[in-house]
This record gives sequence, structure tokens and C-alpha cells, in this order.
Amino acid sequence: MINLLIVTPAFNEAAVLPDFVDALLALRRDVSATIDVRALVVDDGSSDGTADILRRAADAHPGVVAYLSLTANAGHQAALSAGLCHMGPWPDAVVTMDADLEHPMPVVRELVAAWRETGAIVVHAIRRPTRELPLLKRLLSALFYRVTSALTGLSLSTGQADFRLWDAAVLRSVIDYLPHIGSLRVFAAWLPGPKASVFYDQHVRSDRTSRFTFRKNYELAAISIVRFSHVPLRIISGIGLIGLVFAVTYGGYIALETARGNTVPGWSSTVLTVMTMGCLQLLAFGILSSYLRRLVFTRALPPWVIRTSRLAPLAPADRAPSSVDEVSRNL
Repeated sequence: MINLLIVTPAFNEAAVLPDFVDALLALRRDVSATIDVRALVVDDGSSDGTADILRRAADAHPGVVAYLSLTANAGHQAALSAGLCHMGPWPDAVVTMDADLEHPMPVVRELVAAWRETGAIVVHAIRRPTRELPLLKRLLSALFYRVTSALTGLSLSTGQADFRLWDAAVLRSVIDYLPHIGSLRVFAAWLPGPKASVFYDQHVRSDRTSRFTFRKNYELAAISIVRFSHVPLRIISGIGLIGLVFAVTYGGYIALETARGNTVPGWSSTVLTVMTMGCLQLLAFGILSSYLRRLVFTRALPPWVIRTSRLAPLAPADRAPSSVDEVSRNL
């Protein structure tokens, strides 16, 4: 029997969460002979009654549905990381997926099958290209993966989002890094070890507006590049070297023209040199400060704060927090 935990973030998903729970129960019935499926839903600071629905679901299905409720919206990646950090010792494998049912629940069985057959530490669920997605969404997604892949040197495929299976033993070995990882999809591509993939057709809801706006895609790409790539620093070093070569060459030219008596007193060359080098320095300081802010200064701050939780189904009863006060003491 395989113990499988599904971790999903939920931000204002009150309208679809009952359907998600129904799909979970249907999957649980279908695979009950070989897989024990449970779910940990992370309420990412919702304001539409998501927390109430999760409490009712946990009451109605004890031992199957657990939840975390964050005090404020921490973001999709932070909510996923919070769920993974609280998975406990129970699961053998963990599947991360969205709660909006655009990630089909039946594909979970394919992920488990691929994991068992290949021994992979991560099994990606890759969305097949579909024109049901809005053009802007497809363009932003393709741009994110191409830029991130180019600058990090990692293998990222368009359609490879946060729907995947993780080997729980591997996750436990890196769990201390998860709160500050930034992008789990890039971390999954970086993680050393055998990988596998399954493909699926995404169910696109026509009444849903994507929350991954250009700004969020940009921020996710920036975090991924800063945390997993040294390419920007190498670019700055290259620019500095080119500037140094230019300065030496230009200095030799000025010395030669001075010896020939062809120089004309003026300030243009001096101003041009100062401006060029000043801009290069500002650019370098900007990138370096981004690294320092993301990798040093923000590490001292918790990426999420838990308000309430019910984790008893995922851990021994004597270890599960029994109250909000106990959860607070454990932070």
C-alpha cells in the first residue's frame, strides 16, 4: 500500500473546493486497493469562505482531508512550500496540484505508476499544447520557460507547471531549504536524480481568470534566475571586461594622438567615459543588490504564518497540534 498525499494551495476557491473534494474521494475509491490517498489543502489567506469549506470537509472526512490556513495571502509558491513542509512522516509520495480542477485528478494515478515503474524522484505532469488557453497566457508561459531555461541552464518544458509527484523521502532530505526556494518548478528541475514525465490534456475553465499575470510571471522568473543562476553575474563580469578593454584601447588612442599633437582640448571624451563606466557600475550594483535582498535580507523573515491547522490525519495523534496556541508555539 502506497501512502500518497496531495498538497494543493487554495486562494478564494470556495466555488470549486467541493468539486475538488468529490474528485479526491472518487480517486480514493478507485485506487483504494493499492493507494491510500489523502489531501492537505493550504488556504492561502482567502476571503471568500474557503476556510469554512475546508473545516467542514475536514469534519466530514477525518483522516482524508487536512488543511492549513494562512493569515494572509503568501502566494502560490509559498503556500505549496508550506504544505510540503507540513506533510509529516506519513506519505511515501507527494503530489502537488492546483485546486481548480484544471489539473485532472485521474492523472494522479499515472504519476504514481510512472514513479513506481521508473524509480524517479520527480515525475512531471506536462500539459499538452492547447488553444483553449488565452493567447496571452500561452505567450507568457512560453516566455517564462524559455528565459528561465536559457539563464539557469536547467531543462524546463512549456506546460511543466506545479503538477508533479515528488518522492517523499527526497523531499524530507531538502525540507529545510523549501521555505526559501522561491520557485518549486525550477527547484524540481534542479534537483539531482532521475526524472520522468507524463502528459495530460488540461481542462480549461472558461469562467476563470488566470492569477498568473505578467507581473507574477516576471517575479517568478526573477526569483528563479537569482536563486538558480550565476549567468547575470557572468554577464556583468563580461561587460566589465569589455569596458576595461575599451578604456585601455581608448587610452592608447588618446596617448598616440597626444604624441602626434592632434588632440583638441575638450570635455566630451571625459564625460563619455565617466558616463559609460557610471552606467556599468549602476547596473552591476542593481543586480548585486537584488541577489543580496533575495538571498540574505529576506531569509530572516518567515514566508508564511499559519493561523489554524488540522494535521492529525497526516501524523501520529500525539504529535499533531491540538490548538492554535500549540501551532503558534511550534513556529
